[in-house]
Amino acid sequence: MTDAELTTRLRTNLHAFKALQAQGGPLRMRDLPGVRAFALPGRAANLFQQQVVYSDARALAEALGPLEAWYRELGVRAWRVPVYPGDTAAEAVLARAGHRPEDAIPAMGLPLAHPPPQLPPGTTLEHPEDLHEVLKLNALCYGQEHVDYFESWRPQLQTSAPLYAVLVRRGGRALAGGVSFEQGGTAGIYLVATHPEARRQGLAGLVMRGLHADARARGCTVAVLQASPLGHGLYQRLGYRDAGAWTSWVRRDG
Repeated sequence: MTDAELTTRLRTNLHAFKALQAQGGPLRMRDLPGVRAFALPGRAANLFQQQVVYSDARALAEALGPLEAWYRELGVRAWRVPVYPGDTAAEAVLARAGHRPEDAIPAMGLPLAHPPPQLPPGTTLEHPEDLHEVLKLNALCYGQEHVDYFESWRPQLQTSAPLYAVLVRRGGRALAGGVSFEQGGTAGIYLVATHPEARRQGLAGLVMRGLHADARARGCTVAVLQASPLGHGLYQRLGYRDAGAWTSWVRRDG
């Protein structure tokens, strides 16, 4: 599978996952032709959630004016557009509109062929019915403001969405977890986190192998993700291939 194909799979999965987050929670969504924008009003500092996803540079160019007005109306003064690897046309559009490149997030993919993980003694791998403990782990790792808005749509995910969680416990404590959002044969991996006291013990690897084996059993053939600095090395060791970085082009008022 080519890097371009992995990028397309990740983009499609991420678009659907973000749209799901906007159902019933505080995350707002604006649909325009070829463009979908998200905003988290009242939490302007959380730039990660103020983002625009697009299909092509022409659609993006036509949408920037209405989107700038929409974000301003919501009180959001900074928002970002993740640009896919090699999309120089989108970069040119954004540069002309006053956006500037800031951080870059590696996109990665893996053909699924993993067996179930071998668990050390005293360790269990569970499939929780809700995301409460997975979200608690994410809050410990990334800050409460990055995950508390998930609570409002958490029950819906467990009843109507193709989203599945795994949780690793040791001695009764939830120490690592993550989720897989599955669509069209692709497993998008999200919300992977390990308790700060339990890092470098292989627990995140158990989570990933559990997610992979489960997704494979449900018919998925590929896993895709965006790698954090903490997770990038682990994903490489698991066999994920870098498919190029998505660069965030940010528009800041003033």
